[in-house]
Amino acid sequence: MNRDNLIQAVLDALHSLAQTLSMVSLYSLDHPHVHTFKTNFMKSIRLLHGELPELSIIVFNNDLLFEGKPLAGDLSLKRLCKSFNKAGVEHVTFKPGVTDTDISEFISLLHNCGDLSVFKNDNRGLKLGMVNIPGADSEMIASYNDLTQDRLQGLQNLYNAMSTREPLDSKQLMSLVGGFIAAFRNECNPLMALIPIRKMDEYTFTHSVNVGILNIAQGMSLGISGELLNDLGMAGMLHDAGKMFVDMAIIQKPGMLTDEEFEMMKTHPVRGAQYLMGQEGIPKLAVITAFEHHMRYDLHGYPATPSGWSLNLCSQMTMISDTFDALRTKRVYKDPWDLPKICGHMLTLAGGQLNRDLTYNFIKLITEMGQDLPPGQMDDLMPAKECYCE
Repeated sequence: MNRDNLIQAVLDALHSLAQTLSMVSLYSLDHPHVHTFKTNFMKSIRLLHGELPELSIIVFNNDLLFEGKPLAGDLSLKRLCKSFNKAGVEHVTFKPGVTDTDISEFISLLHNCGDLSVFKNDNRGLKLGMVNIPGADSEMIASYNDLTQDRLQGLQNLYNAMSTREPLDSKQLMSLVGGFIAAFRNECNPLMALIPIRKMDEYTFTHSVNVGILNIAQGMSLGISGELLNDLGMAGMLHDAGKMFVDMAIIQKPGMLTDEEFEMMKTHPVRGAQYLMGQEGIPKLAVITAFEHHMRYDLHGYPATPSGWSLNLCSQMTMISDTFDALRTKRVYKDPWDLPKICGHMLTLAGGQLNRDLTYNFIKLITEMGQDLPPGQMDDLMPAKECYCE
């Protein structure tokens, strides 16, 4: 089955599910009419299992995503998406062993907005993503000052472990992301959590944390929640994992890189993705983002892509977060920029290096958040002048 046919088969399966739900609103779950549509849905799932190890669908705001890309939605799929949202389902995976009972209970859950906890059993043929995410019960991190020295040291140790290719303990990272999400949901300003310029001592580490924070802020502004929002934050914090495998003399070089040095630098997306791929507890979205975050929206970046490549939405969001934090930060080879200059420059990149719509949304978001900061706080995050030297 080619790609177009596979997408159509997924759409056919989701339409069958939507039709089954429509029947349940008119008849009981055990009515013959409902059984007919449910049987058609089961046949669609089994057909797809002949092409895929399992079928996973993600609910992304008001869209349904397959393999990280939104499906062309009609009124039927929009209604299905609303059913997922009302039931608190943020992703669903249909395994090869899915049974008629699993499907019946899933349909009942969507129709009645029932208890998702009944699907926590790993032996089921159906896996649902819950609204509650790993680290969601973490202590809120509303500002940089909420990051204790022990927590900062633990995170520094985590990034140091990457450079020696040691197994990555993702639990602390999940806790950090959960802390930021909890604070932002409580209407704390995400800019307050950015590590200030004056506090920065190790660029790759602090920049990665900031990109994670900005990814979370972008995601929340787009209506993303639950496990997917958690994955967006982790993807941002791990996007530069591959730099740990590049000579630090190249990373910290104050001048222009030679052609040979730049070729070495260009290896970090692939090396980062390879490293993250083998780590337990790291979402696939983080692996994809590590690989794609330098490809540019117009695909003129690196690594080079084959014809027809489609960038993951998280990668596009990370490119924006990455660009913003790199411009606001003092580096050995550049001074930081102030907010108006950063926004102006990012607008020139929109449509080429960066996704136009996401960039406009980000600039609107960051400008509004900046206006809400206490007097003087913005100067700690971004200098009032273009040049800042300690």
